[in-house]
Formats: sequence, structure tokens, C-alpha cells
Amino acid sequence: QPWKEIEDFKYNDWMGWWEQGDGKLFYGLHVDNGRVKDDGDFRLKTCLRVLVDKFNLDMIISPTQSLIFRDIDPKDKAEIESIMAEHGLTPLEQVDPLARLAMACPALPLCGLAQTEAERRMPSYIDRVRSLLNGMNIPEEEILMRMTGCPNGCARPYMAELAFVGDGPNSYQIWLGGSPVLTRTAFPYIAKMKDENLEATVEPILAMFIQQRQEFEAFGDFCHRVGAEAIETYARNYVAGSVKA
Repeated sequence: QPWKEIEDFKYNDWMGWWEQGDGKLFYGLHVDNGRVKDDGDFRLKTCLRVLVDKFNLDMIISPTQSLIFRDIDPKDKAEIESIMAEHGLTPLEQVDPLARLAMACPALPLCGLAQTEAERRMPSYIDRVRSLLNGMNIPEEEILMRMTGCPNGCARPYMAELAFVGDGPNSYQIWLGGSPVLTRTAFPYIAKMKDENLEATVEPILAMFIQQRQEFEAFGDFCHRVGAEAIETYARNYVAGSVKA
């Protein structure tokens, strides 16, 4: 049979409250990199046990390592929100969109194939990219990022708008140009980037994006359109701190 074109659609992580269609609700709970744990005042593991024991809820693991509670009685919504707050869970509206979109594999110390960090490093990379976006006056940009500890790509980095693929101690390949709706593969941009060079590597790409993007063009779509060679040429001549929106 001939190939069929994929119809346009918008990526949705289904986090937060939604009507289920049968009078009940479902709730998407964002979980950073899928790690269920108790850590100080953040008691996600305990919270899940309380919710399941009290409301007998089914949980579904989402494709982005988060959780979805289904078949929730609308009258229980306020109490569920109260229990989550008591256990230190961050309200969805306060979760950085970069974190909602991001995903990393476990990598070190759990995976024998890992060559460097991923899950434990991704939160700091989200913070560092957020700092760049804010400093360049584009805080509203939502960039879909992925990180893995080796080239096997268990967190699907090769479809991301911006991906960090571990290839050695504190070293990552940089991949660009995937689709924000995950319908296109990325291209390799840099073979090795040391951890300390993140800002120096990403800032020129964001600067070019600011200056040359088309109206409403997403970061991944921009990188795909202009290509690796054009970005490399721009980056060689870029002066740090010279471009802001």
C-alpha cells in the first residue's frame, strides 16, 4: 500500500485534570524522569500509596514516564489535591514546561551500558537551559529535550528538538531538529560536548533562532529547516551575550 501522510496533530502529555467522558475524571501527575521516591519533604512514593489505598485508583504509566490516575469521582478531586499538597508534590502549574517535556534514562549508577549521567544530570540541564532562555528574553519558548547516558537512546533522544546523548565521561553528542510533536528524527550537530560547555554550545543556536526564525516556528522546526551547516557557520562567528529577543 502507498504511504499515507500523517495528519497534523498537537502533542499533549495529558497532565492535570481532564474529563474522562463517562462522568468521571482522570489526572495526569508529572513525575520527573519517572523516578518515584520519597526525598525529604517530597514524598511521592508515600503519596501514591495513600491515594491508591484511600480511593482505590488505577494508575497508568504514560509514554513520558509520568502517571495517570483514572476513574476518579469528581467529589474526590479536592481531597486528592489536598493529599498531594500535604506530601510536597509541586502543583502542575508550577512545573517548568521544560521539565514537563523533558525525559532522561536512568543511566548511572543503574545501567551497565551508561557512559555518563542522564537522570541525575537532566534537572541541572533544564535549569541551565531555562537560565539561557530567560537571559535571552525568550522565556515562553518550550523546547522538547531528551538525555541518555549512552547512544542506545532509551529516552528517545533522536526524535527530540534538543538532545544530549552520552558518549563518554561528562561528554554528550548534541542532536537537533526533531519535531516538537515527535514525528521527525533529529540530526547530529556536535560529536562531543563536555558538560561545562553547555551554555557556550546552546546559546549561539538560540541566538540564531531568535534572529532567523519564521513566525510561530518551533525550535526543532527551525533547526530542521536551516540545517547543521548553517548553524555551525553562525556559531563560529557568534559573540557570547550579543543577541537577545
